Amino acid sequence: MERSSLQTYFFVGLLLIATVLVLALFSPFLEVLVLSMIFGVVLTPLHRKITNSIGGRSGISAFLVVILFAVVIITPTIFLTMTVFNESRGIYAQLTNDSEIDYIQKVTNVIEKPIQKIYPAFEVNIGEYAEVIADWITGHLSAILSSVLGIFTGIILIFISLYFFLKDGAKFKKILIDLSPLKDKYDDEIFVRIKQTVNSTVRGVLLVAVAQGLLAGIGLWVFGVPNPTLWGSISAIASLVPGLGTAVVFIPAVAYMYIAGNVPFAVGLTLWGGLIVGLVDNILGPYLYSKGTEVHQLIMLFAVLGGIAVFGPIGFIFGPLIIGLFFALIDIYQNLILDNKSL
Repeated sequence: MERSSLQTYFFVGLLLIATVLVLALFSPFLEVLVLSMIFGVVLTPLHRKITNSIGGRSGISAFLVVILFAVVIITPTIFLTMTVFNESRGIYAQLTNDSEIDYIQKVTNVIEKPIQKIYPAFEVNIGEYAEVIADWITGHLSAILSSVLGIFTGIILIFISLYFFLKDGAKFKKILIDLSPLKDKYDDEIFVRIKQTVNSTVRGVLLVAVAQGLLAGIGLWVFGVPNPTLWGSISAIASLVPGLGTAVVFIPAVAYMYIAGNVPFAVGLTLWGGLIVGLVDNILGPYLYSKGTEVHQLIMLFAVLGGIAVFGPIGFIFGPLIIGLFFALIDIYQNLILDNKSL
């Protein structure tokens, strides 16, 4: 084997090993980096405007955008958390009230009697279930606190990473373009397609979640379900999870109205959840995901579902990004064939 070939193989081997080690180092922070990149793409137009208005000082502009973003995110979160906490405290007070305990017992009797005709040993023991839940919370308290600390640390890292993505985003982009063997116009096309996909996905996911949460809360309030703000907030969060959705709130709410003897309201709430809230996800969601990406909304819908199935919660971004990149490469390939040009 020639010395030059040996050097090439040796260098490639070292490069592969170094690449694997770098990926291993960054893998625990993959979600943080992806979310930071996504927020960076979404906030770049604002950063550019502020930079131009303060004389081209990109670092100061990035800092201001991050502070503004933190305020916009944190302020509603604090308000929503306080509201949910107050309503949760109200639920606890109701559950510890003697009249409410009697009512719950009546509800469990309604559930037990039809089932006991088939399976006589069946029994709903609320006290036993509550004890099991309390034991689980106590046993997993350290893990819960650790998760909260991890979430807080992740948020701080997102803000820090976002600052550098905004400040040095153009430099990062230039490095990637210089490393790519493709022509610059094709690299630019890939970046444009990724930016379109990110903007469409973020807009679609957030707007659908907010819309479903608001509509769910309004419906629960109109039909007399207690604590509509709490359950509307849970609906918004649940709407981000395929297979779960707002049904996790509406099914128990409808059952509650039916058991309480308010059948018309139970029917009305069912129609509201299925026709009004459900249509937002089934029609508006895929439309918003595909808008601006030149990808059919059915493909984008399955990209979101498949992304979450493969990558977990962060997959609602990964799925559309992969699809956007794939179709960008397909378009580039078609252009190369039609133009009969080499890479």
